[in-house]
Amino acid sequence: MELIRTVSEIERFADFARKEEWRNRQFESADPLRQPLPKPNMVTQRIPIGPVVVIGACNFPFAISVVGTDTISALAVGCPVIVKSHPEHAQTCQSIADLVKEAIEENNSPEYCFQLVHGQDHLVTRSLVQDPNASCIAFTGSLVGGQALSKLVAERPSPIPFHAEMGSLNAVFALPRAIGADVRKLARNYLNAVNLFAGQMCTKPGAFILMEDSSTPAFLDEISEEIRRQRVLPLLNHSVYLNYLETTDALAKKMEVIGSTVIDEREIKNPGNIRIFTMPAKEFMESPETRTEAFGPSSIVVRARNESEMLEVASSLEGSLTCSLFAENEDRSLAENLIPILESKCGRFLWNGFPPGVVPGPATHHGGPWPATTDSRFTSIGLEAYQRFVRPVCRQGFPERP
Repeated sequence: MELIRTVSEIERFADFARKEEWRNRQFESADPLRQPLPKPNMVTQRIPIGPVVVIGACNFPFAISVVGTDTISALAVGCPVIVKSHPEHAQTCQSIADLVKEAIEENNSPEYCFQLVHGQDHLVTRSLVQDPNASCIAFTGSLVGGQALSKLVAERPSPIPFHAEMGSLNAVFALPRAIGADVRKLARNYLNAVNLFAGQMCTKPGAFILMEDSSTPAFLDEISEEIRRQRVLPLLNHSVYLNYLETTDALAKKMEVIGSTVIDEREIKNPGNIRIFTMPAKEFMESPETRTEAFGPSSIVVRARNESEMLEVASSLEGSLTCSLFAENEDRSLAENLIPILESKCGRFLWNGFPPGVVPGPATHHGGPWPATTDSRFTSIGLEAYQRFVRPVCRQGFPERP
């Protein structure tokens, strides 16, 4: 599925490149008779920003890696690309890069419009980020990694754009009537979203916020039952597995466990055991460390005592790639109060839907306020991703083309 999506995206950007609509040419004619001063002609259009360093993701070896959105959208607008391979799937990266090299030769493209660099040591990435020839950096990874690279970019003699997609909690808010409508279905869909690809999605719902009422115990019981019906899937690699264990073990010391699966490495290598926690909203707001993204099939059910506390939770959240709101008509008043708060916290806002899965297209926005990304104005997936790799230039007084 990921491979098909990647090929489809490459084809979309190839068509986009041929049309060159990305240049967005704006023209103003000269007016030599204008008073008090003549007006020169002006043409503004976008040009490639320059060489782009792409630091790909661990969790998408095709879609957000060697020929993922970053690379293909940069190439589509004429930027040469240098990709730093991910050490956890370096051979896959090299196999794809070999195909890219073949395509370059077959199409008589510039020989060095694409290059792949390997290396496990952080010094390799540091060297690429600090190279004076780099004009822009595109990164997908952890918040810790993004913060470190952001600091390096800022310390360059000449700072450059740094576009990073990092950690995201992707909070889901469920209002009372929405939960009571179908407790079992909501619990099942929630667990399916948490466990999709073993929770290794940047849009996995990391927190589920509800308002405690008579339906809450039944909903928590359904979650516990649904966990038993879920299939345990392997995590991507041992590093992800160890990090997931460390993060969820720390969470388990601070809150109640609703339910979990118990599969060891003898049955599945690097098992992604599902772990769902719960805690009162007041404790959630007072403990920033509980809002750390657990990369894997884990999530927290946050219990608010009333509408006021639910609004407080919404206001306390950091930026996310997504927010979701489940509501029925009877929940309209509270929903109307939540919508502007949640919209200020995310790049994609879902109504009665869970967030995993991003369909690339012209309307796609995969971004959000810090710490989801370094610049919420841009998307890292979809057709508009190219905007990170162009800049406008205005030509004034040049001879007009016929």
